[in-house]
Amino acid sequence: MALSEVPTTARRRWAAALASAAALGGALLASPAAAAPLPAYEAYVWASDVNLRPCPQLSDACRPTGVRLGREYVSAYCQALGDRVVDGTYANAYWVEVAAHGQVGWISAVYVRGGDNDRPAPGIPGPDSCV
Repeated sequence: MALSEVPTTARRRWAAALASAAALGGALLASPAAAAPLPAYEAYVWASDVNLRPCPQLSDACRPTGVRLGREYVSAYCQALGDRVVDGTYANAYWVEVAAHGQVGWISAVYVRGGDNDRPAPGIPGPDSCV
């Protein structure tokens, strides 16, 4: 199967796994045909205890992964519309796909610094960039 036939989400997870392994001091061999790393954008998670989810939803079918983010920079890939999150005076239906702590998942744009209510997070492609 050619790399171009692999779903983008799977390539992102592979990129996150490679980054995680490298951070742990593992040595990985890359083939000459290996694809360049996916473009990532920096995003700051301003809140604490933000759940990383496998999809941009709050439903039981999309339970948190167990990874919690907070007051840290993460690699962001894209954003898409999902369930609307309300936290105090902040509200947003946009979700940002991020890589953090060796996992790829989704966080509400409510928790990404610099955005406005019900607007995409600034500086991150979307909402049609997630494939």
